[in-house]
Amino acid sequence: METSTILNFNKDTVRIIPFGGCGEFGMNLTAYIVEDRIYVVDAGISFPDPGKLGIEALYPDMDAWFSQFGGVYAYVITHGHEDHIGALPYLMQKWPGPIYATPWTATLINNKLARRGILPKYPIHIVKAGDIVKTEDFTIEYVHVNHSIPDACGLFIKTPTLKIFHTGDFKIDQTPVMEAVANLKRLHEIGDEGVDLLLADSTNAHIVGPSPSESVVEEPIEKAMSLAEGAVLVTTFSSNFWRIKTIFDACISQGRKVLLLGSGIEASLQTAADISLYTPPTGLIVDASVAMNMDRNKLAVILTGSQGEWRSALMRLANGDHRQFSIMPGDMCIFSSRTIPGNERVIQTMMSLLERRGARIYSARDDKNIHVSGHGYRDDLAKMLKAIRPKTFIPVHGTFSHMQSNSRIPNEIGLTSTKCIVVENGDVIDLGKKGVFLSDRLDINHKFVDSESYVSLSYEIMRERLRIGELGLVVVSVTYSKSNKKLIGNISVTVQGISDPNDESADALAEKCRASAQRGFDRAVDAGDSQPDVLTESIRVEVRRTLHSLIRKKPVVIAHVLPV
Repeated sequence: METSTILNFNKDTVRIIPFGGCGEFGMNLTAYIVEDRIYVVDAGISFPDPGKLGIEALYPDMDAWFSQFGGVYAYVITHGHEDHIGALPYLMQKWPGPIYATPWTATLINNKLARRGILPKYPIHIVKAGDIVKTEDFTIEYVHVNHSIPDACGLFIKTPTLKIFHTGDFKIDQTPVMEAVANLKRLHEIGDEGVDLLLADSTNAHIVGPSPSESVVEEPIEKAMSLAEGAVLVTTFSSNFWRIKTIFDACISQGRKVLLLGSGIEASLQTAADISLYTPPTGLIVDASVAMNMDRNKLAVILTGSQGEWRSALMRLANGDHRQFSIMPGDMCIFSSRTIPGNERVIQTMMSLLERRGARIYSARDDKNIHVSGHGYRDDLAKMLKAIRPKTFIPVHGTFSHMQSNSRIPNEIGLTSTKCIVVENGDVIDLGKKGVFLSDRLDINHKFVDSESYVSLSYEIMRERLRIGELGLVVVSVTYSKSNKKLIGNISVTVQGISDPNDESADALAEKCRASAQRGFDRAVDAGDSQPDVLTESIRVEVRRTLHSLIRKKPVVIAHVLPV
C-alpha cells in the first residue's frame, strides 16, 4: 500500500500526528512537523498481551514516515518512563537525532543506549525546568509538573504565530516528595499569552476529585510494616523513584535494614546518585548474606515484580527459586502499586504462591493509599485547563473512553469557548492561523521487540510467528536430480505443534505429509516445470491441502527443494 506523504507544505501550519498513545495506554509518540522537518515528542513502548509470543515490547513503525524527512530533526522528551523513552534505542539505530531531556531522563536514556551498545551519533542535551530550547522552527520551554518520576515537564511550544502546550504525564501534587509543586504560576502566565492548542494527559480523566499526594503513602506503609511478625517485602514499580524514597523513609522510621532485590530498583537508586538527587544513609542497605542471618523483624526487602513478571525477584521468591533470599512464615508482602489491566490473574496467582509460603499480603484492598497514581484526577486536569485556557483542547494518553471523558471537562468548568477534539493514533492534525482541523488519517503499523535478542521484528514477521503458534508448523525438505527429475533419497518432514486426529502415532502425520509432498513434486514435473521455485510451491500447496483435509486447519508449511 502506498504511504501518504506527511510533509507539511504550508509553512504557517504546524502538523501534529499522534503515532501512539491516543486510543491506548503506552507507546506515546507524537510528531510535530513544520515544512520538511519532523520533531518527535516522546518515543515510548507498550507491553504486549500474552498472545504476543516471545515479545518484550512494541512501538510504532516509523520507517516509512521518518524516511520522508531524511531523518528526525530532534527528539524532545517529557520524562523518563518506558512508555515515553522505551523506543529510543530502536529508533536511534536507524533514525539518530539530537535528544533533549531533563537530567534524570537523560541519564536513563544514556544508560539504555549503553546497554544496547549504541553510541549516539548526536548529543543528548540536558535541560532543566525553566530552560528554553531554540530550534529552527520552535522555541520549547520545559515547565515543571509533578509525576511519579523525577524531572517530569510539560512543553510550551511556540512558533512566531502559534502557541501549543503539551503536558506529558502529570499531576498537581500539593505535598510532593523531594520536589516542588507543579509550576502553576508559570502555567497561568502561559495561559495569559494565549494558547492555541493544549494536548493533555487523560489517564485518570474518569476519576473525580484531586489525585492523592505521593506523601500520603508513607503512613500506610509504616502501618503495614508494624503489623509484620517477620521480614517486610515491599514491591513497587522500579521507575517510581518517589515511592522508593518513601519506602526508604518508612524503613528508617521503623528501624529496618534494607535488602534490594531486582536490577530495576538498584538502577533507580544509581540514577538518583548520578544526578546527586538522593543517596541512602550509610549502613541502611545490607547484602543478601547479612539479610539471611539477621532478625527477620528488623529487615525490609524492596524488590521488583509487582505485576507478576515471570523473571522478577518477587515471582522467583513466590516460586521458591530465588538464590539470595527466601520467604518465611510471618513475613509481610506489601504491594505498593496498582494492577495494570490484564495482569490480574497472574498477580493473584503470585499472591497465592506467596501465601502458601506463609507470607501475609497487604495491598490496596487493605488501604487504598498504599499506592497513589502519578497521573492527575479530574480536579488536576481542571486546574491545568483553567491555567492554560486553550482555544482548542485535544486529550491524549489514554483509551478513547478516557480521552472522551477528558474532553468534557472544559465545558464542566466554564471554558465554553474551548473547542474539544478527540483524536486517535494516525489522525493528522493541522494547526494554523484559522485554528485546528483534521486533514488526513494514516494507518500505523507496529514493530515488535523480541524478548530474548531484543531485535526489532516487523509486523509481517510477528504475524508469521503468531500463525505458527496458533496453527503449527510443518517443514518439508527434498533433494532431486536435475538431469532425470527424480527425487534422491527420502523426503524429510518435521511436524511441530499438530497431530493426526485419526492416529496417535507420532509419525503418522509426517508419513501422510511425505506422500502429499511426493504428489506435489510429481504434479509439477508432469506439467513440464521443474524449476526449484515451482517445485517448492507445488509441494507446499499439496501438503497444506492434505493437512487441511485431516485437521481442518492450515498450518504454516515451509518447503525446501535442493537440486543436485
